[in-house]
Amino acid sequence: MTAVDIGLVLAGFVAWTISTMAAGGGSILLVAVASNLLNGHTIAPVITCTSLIADHGRIALFWRDIEWRVVLWYLPGAIAGATLGSWIFVQVSAHFLQTCIAFFLLSTAWQYRMGSRERSFEMRLPWFLPLSFASGTISAIVGASGLITNPFYLNYGMVKERMLATRAVNSLVIQLSKLAGYATFGALNWHLVGHGVSAGAGAVLAIWVTRPYLRRLDPKRFRQLAVGVMLISGAMLLWNQRDWLLGLLRG
Repeated sequence: MTAVDIGLVLAGFVAWTISTMAAGGGSILLVAVASNLLNGHTIAPVITCTSLIADHGRIALFWRDIEWRVVLWYLPGAIAGATLGSWIFVQVSAHFLQTCIAFFLLSTAWQYRMGSRERSFEMRLPWFLPLSFASGTISAIVGASGLITNPFYLNYGMVKERMLATRAVNSLVIQLSKLAGYATFGALNWHLVGHGVSAGAGAVLAIWVTRPYLRRLDPKRFRQLAVGVMLISGAMLLWNQRDWLLGLLRG
């Protein structure tokens, strides 16, 4: 195991410890760390492999909490969006999209009054179809999109185990579609899969360790942690794009 793999195991454990207790963010947090360990277009495929392994772990541990009605609305858009995004991934830069995601995540602190507000709008079940298409497309381009769906799950009234379990099934479909797309368009190889397995091992261990604490967590505290992680992740994404943004400002 290389030094990069050891770093990814530790990063996966820390990222998914936070992710389990705060409704996600593991992938985006890992994107921020992986940008210091990996190069450019290798990051998204590695994050995808990691998320695929982590999703299996969450599904196994929280199977009884899955909201299948949401899953049925989510799957068609997720598959189509991830396939489209995989093609876009090899064609364009993700700087602009990551910056937009960063500002959206930063806005959640205001939307939910740092978690003290239970909902910011009424989320309806059919809306998960277009949401899943957007999420799948964005996830394939930048490597992660789970946090941008959090406000919609929260506004549907889902917290804790129900939210994590349902998101894991939906995410699993996106990750499988992305891997197929990356492989088809030449963006995936076994070396990157190995890095993903390393980070995934740390992620599964974190999910298993934190499960008992999640059961005892108050729903309001869960929302507050979720909003906090969205705020921090947005700031990290924006910081990672600082050179690109400065270049735009300089003209």
